Amino acid sequence: MCWLLSILPCCIRYGVLAPFISLIMHRVVRYRLYVIVKQLRDSFPDKSESEIADICRRYYDHLAEMIIGTLSLAAMNDRRRREATEFNLTENFHEVVKGRNVVVLTSHYGLWEIALNLYLATPAHHLVVAYRPLKSSIMDKLYKRLRNNDEVDVVPSNSLIRHYVANRHGINGKNIVVGLISDQNCPLTKGCCWHNFLNHDSLFFDGGEQLAKKFGLPVFYLELERIGAGRYRHNYTQIYDGEEEVRPHEITERYVRCLERTIEQKPEHWMWSHRRWKIKPREDSEFYGDYKSVK
Repeated sequence: MCWLLSILPCCIRYGVLAPFISLIMHRVVRYRLYVIVKQLRDSFPDKSESEIADICRRYYDHLAEMIIGTLSLAAMNDRRRREATEFNLTENFHEVVKGRNVVVLTSHYGLWEIALNLYLATPAHHLVVAYRPLKSSIMDKLYKRLRNNDEVDVVPSNSLIRHYVANRHGINGKNIVVGLISDQNCPLTKGCCWHNFLNHDSLFFDGGEQLAKKFGLPVFYLELERIGAGRYRHNYTQIYDGEEEVRPHEITERYVRCLERTIEQKPEHWMWSHRRWKIKPREDSEFYGDYKSVK
């Protein structure tokens, strides 16, 4: 079914189906409308109600487009992936990553599944992507099939460190790019840290920083910029060179600030229907001291 959808012309997928899905989710089902509006209000207290409503409407348009774009991965070969992707690399990107393993941190912004197309820009590297298995085994299998690629390893996040250590000298003769979606809804456990983000006290996974500091890996922030229906430009910003002495959580803090600037520019492209701030910091939390040091 995904394959049949993906071979439809773009004008049908994004010009007919996506607006219809947006209308159903927004006006009929009212999918998580309360959560979306509340989080937008709390994140942007300076915006008027009409501005919040406009962002909310555009978010549903984006969500529908994201659903179509994700299912369309079923028929995405390398040619179609290149047509859907532009790469805006830093001037010294290839010089920095040559002969080295690399960490790339991205987020639930834009069509994040298309971030897998990074392998097209780094043919000398093998891409290893961390993911959190879904509760539904059927949906989990579907997403793994949609992400399947000979140049990409999709690894459960709790196995990522072991996978990296076992393959740190290369996969199929290639260095490794470790891709992490680092704005997951983090539980209050070790490996997370507090940061001030979008007017909230927010927990973020620290795994990318830990990996970079332990093995001396450069870190890049990946922003997905929409340039058309189902088409995105990959903008890369280096936030760590693998050698600089940094204080604890500083690399993650740089990532958080980059992500915040990205969201403030086009807030409708972030995942607002996901309850991001379920956990609140407490003074007796063992993580709260770290939070105060970077706030």
